[in-house]
Amino acid sequence: MPDMRWRMTGHLWLLLCALAAAAPAFAASFPHGSACLAAANANEDYRALSGDPARWHCRIEDWSIHAPRLILRFDLRKASEAPDFLVTRLTRFHSMRISVIDGTGKAASRRLTETDWKPATTDWTMSTKLPRIDGAPAAIFVEIDGPRHLGMLTDARLVAGREAIPASPRHELLIAMLCGMLCMPLLFNLAFYRVLSERFLFWHALSTTFMLAHTLITSGLINRFTALSLDQLSIASTTMVGGGIITASFFAADLIETGKLDPLHRRALRCVVFWVPPWTLFYLFAEGPLLALAAPLYLASFLPLIVLFVWVMAVAYARGSRAVYFQLAAWTPMMVTSLVRIVSSLGATDTPLEMLVEQHYAMGLEVIITSLGVIDRLITIRRQRDLALAEMRIFEDRADRDPLTGLFNRRAIEQRFATLHAEGFRAMAVLDLDKFKSINDTHGHMKGDAVLCAAASALAPDPDTIAVRLGGEEFLLLLRGHDIAVRADRRRQAIATRIAAEVPGLDRIVTASMGLVETPADGTLTTDFSRLYAHCDRLLYEAKDAGRNRTMQEKLQIFSGRRIAA
Repeated sequence: MPDMRWRMTGHLWLLLCALAAAAPAFAASFPHGSACLAAANANEDYRALSGDPARWHCRIEDWSIHAPRLILRFDLRKASEAPDFLVTRLTRFHSMRISVIDGTGKAASRRLTETDWKPATTDWTMSTKLPRIDGAPAAIFVEIDGPRHLGMLTDARLVAGREAIPASPRHELLIAMLCGMLCMPLLFNLAFYRVLSERFLFWHALSTTFMLAHTLITSGLINRFTALSLDQLSIASTTMVGGGIITASFFAADLIETGKLDPLHRRALRCVVFWVPPWTLFYLFAEGPLLALAAPLYLASFLPLIVLFVWVMAVAYARGSRAVYFQLAAWTPMMVTSLVRIVSSLGATDTPLEMLVEQHYAMGLEVIITSLGVIDRLITIRRQRDLALAEMRIFEDRADRDPLTGLFNRRAIEQRFATLHAEGFRAMAVLDLDKFKSINDTHGHMKGDAVLCAAASALAPDPDTIAVRLGGEEFLLLLRGHDIAVRADRRRQAIATRIAAEVPGLDRIVTASMGLVETPADGTLTTDFSRLYAHCDRLLYEAKDAGRNRTMQEKLQIFSGRRIAA
């Protein structure tokens, strides 16, 4: 019996010695302080792989997420201080377990969901506490099912201390200042859109809103004010990127001047709305074998957009667009940072380069430069509209003017009579050149036109007198102020003198007859153009019947509700 006990004790001792020898051999296969990754099946854990060093890859460039489960191992044998937190890129995942192993093989494990991670306020990162263990930790294993981005593995690091990610007031202040700068063009666009209703103002305001929201989310500043889940943050961030690209494309399509882009290019920019949403949804919700391809393919989908933007800008530049200079300056930093991210995600570098900080500043620069482009475009549009209005006024003025004498015509005065009457032009005089037909018959129409021009000069308008040529040899005066009858008759008499001085060769003095009607200056009598003109015309014919070269006048009054003439 004692021999049996002795044999069992010996066998147990040999087994313990073998395990003790195996542990250092396994540990020796990992570099001190290293981080290594193993691809596993869904039913494998770190214990199943810990004895097979060939399954582990300690070079980051060999890492990928093409496996149902990924196990990340941190070697802590040279750690000067036991870590308290795991910090990594903010990324969605299906499930996770963290195990801390001490030197004796004792383990403390913790299963995590997305709610166990705390988003940072200074970067696109998240952190969680590590399980506590009594002894000194020798290794930490992180088993992850379904990570949606390789950066969750490559950016993972262990942090010791009370805070996983120390606050950075300076960084947060810079991001807050950047967001404040983005708000200014947003308000500017909305204010001017109410006045000018230019579509590019609306698209620029919407694009700025998306970029502002993206900056708040990806910088982590939004986590200071709200408690969003990883799902909400990830979906919101990706949606803001897609919305910003679509609205920026629509903005460019409407901003570039007419004639600098043909309809094909403008339609191509607007068709971005059919390209971006499917890729956004694919990136957010791809599962199974496509999960590992979601991030690279999503970023690669931006390459055709960059080619499109460069093509459109080159066409607009070649056609002499002024607005395209601002677009080129604004979009170049964005396209450069996007190209770096795409190329690195496709394997050109050891790890994907997010360049989020650089992207924040590129977005801020894009908004500022495009805002300058908007201001420049508004100035150009204002100048064009002012020129068009001036030309319109010229054409309207020409339509309202008699082409021979330059005086207003009857159409112009009839349209404005109510306004002029309200402004005090309450007297009307109708003049007719006496026996004008004989001048045309005797001296010709050119001489007759010269007589009409000289008569128009004699009727020269002033602030209180408006002169009109009604047609043929008939003229009209609208007058306001004092001594209306004297001023009107003085102009009538000046006609003969001016014609005699300016039109030589006539065989007689050309005189004029006039009918003048005054209405009350206090506005107690309202009338229209036709009615007042009829009174004047009647008085004109009375003047002609009385021997011509004279004025017949009348004042219209109101007395006991009845009009009387004086």
